[in-house]
Amino acid sequence: MSTDAEDNGDMVKLNVKVPKRLLEELDELAQELNYTNRSEFIREVLRDTTEPILTPGAQEGVSEGYADIAAGRTLSTDEARERLGIDEE
Repeated sequence: MSTDAEDNGDMVKLNVKVPKRLLEELDELAQELNYTNRSEFIREVLRDTTEPILTPGAQEGVSEGYADIAAGRTLSTDEARERLGIDEE
C-alpha cells in the first residue's frame, strides 16, 4: 500500500462524479484496507489499473510462453500428467 509521501509535485486535481452508493462502497473498502483517506485509495486503484502488475521476470515468462505456443511447443493435459507422474483423479 502506498502513501501520500510519493512525489506530490506533479499532482493534479481530478473531479469525478459517481453514484452515492459507489462512493459509500469505496469509502468502506478504503477504511477496511486501512488507507489514510479516499484520495490515497483511489490513486492506488488507478495505479493498479494503469501500471503493469507483473514483475519484469513474470512478463518475460509470459512472453516466452506465448512464443512456445506459437512455435507449437505445447503438451496435451495427458502428456503433461504423464511427464509429471500425476494420476488423473
